[in-house]
Amino acid sequence: MGFSVAALRVRLASPILLGVLVAFAVVSVSTLQLLRAQPAGVDFAGLWAGGKAAITDVGRLYDFRYVSELQNWPMGHGRLRPYAYPPSALLLFIPFALAPWNLSYLVWTVLTGGFFAWAGIRAGAPKWFLLIPWVAFAAFCGQATFLLGGLVMAGLALAGQPILAGVLFGVAAAVKPQLLMLLPLALVAEARWRTLVTTGVAGLALCALSAAVWGLGPWIEWLSALPRFEHLVSHSSGLVANSITPYAALTFWRMEGAWALLLAPAAGLWVWLTFRRGGDFADKLTALFGGAFLISPYAMNYELALFAPATAIYLARTKDPRWPGYVAAAIGQAWVIHPAFISLAMTLSLPLQKRLPALPLFGPEPEASLIPNG
Repeated sequence: MGFSVAALRVRLASPILLGVLVAFAVVSVSTLQLLRAQPAGVDFAGLWAGGKAAITDVGRLYDFRYVSELQNWPMGHGRLRPYAYPPSALLLFIPFALAPWNLSYLVWTVLTGGFFAWAGIRAGAPKWFLLIPWVAFAAFCGQATFLLGGLVMAGLALAGQPILAGVLFGVAAAVKPQLLMLLPLALVAEARWRTLVTTGVAGLALCALSAAVWGLGPWIEWLSALPRFEHLVSHSSGLVANSITPYAALTFWRMEGAWALLLAPAAGLWVWLTFRRGGDFADKLTALFGGAFLISPYAMNYELALFAPATAIYLARTKDPRWPGYVAAAIGQAWVIHPAFISLAMTLSLPLQKRLPALPLFGPEPEASLIPNG
């Protein structure tokens, strides 16, 4: 009768994908239910307050209580909401501190969200990657996720413009350096020397500019504040449960989180091989961010939005015999599970699945991706 499971899977792929996207859209809209627990943009309030402190009293920039007071205690009096970014990030946050934080939150989300969407599409992700629920969650929180994701994706996509790519990477590193701790290794693997040098120059220039404006005091205070910030996170069961790193997962399970640092060689090797072998955009993005999270103490669940373009690229490969596994991983990533590291693990399984042989049940070897650069 000419029936085959592989042929049936290909025929059903489009309606299944449509159903998954509809479910993602419903989950994204349901993010508004969080308004019962916290105001929208509560994380942006911390960025806004950092810029405000730089204007009013930069000497108290890393005074957790003072910064929380500037925000008018959005999570309730006594619940600290510190500013934890380096002084170099203030150069981007101060303009938004000139207006009320709720208005600035809307402007911030529209601008950085639009940039994130453009960069993802420019890099080859389907437009519907914005339906992946973590994107809506990141928008609700108002963190710097869209800005950082857009900068890194644009830098990866603009490999033919090494200077511009380096400037984009340098700005991202000046805002959140731990997110790009493995970027130098990736650039060396690809022999992108001009981009590597430009990244360093751009990042150092922003740091030097912040020191020229506010002096070295805030930098010293930032370094001393990092242990206090980690202590604040590690002693909050809710924050630990919502952190996506192996370190946090071990802490959640009442084990020694430092054991996660043993993953550092594997994370570095993963990034090196992915970039050295000329991996596609989805694999590069997953390795760069995923490798950093594997060896970071804490990173919150809204950072999963960084993987949305890569996840969508995998979901678009409907002719790949491994596609059912990609769908399962994408659904697992979107499902809120504690500890949140499980969602990260689901995401990181995508490039691993591509390396595994396809099950006989699902048919022949993968066909070409439906997505450019995929």
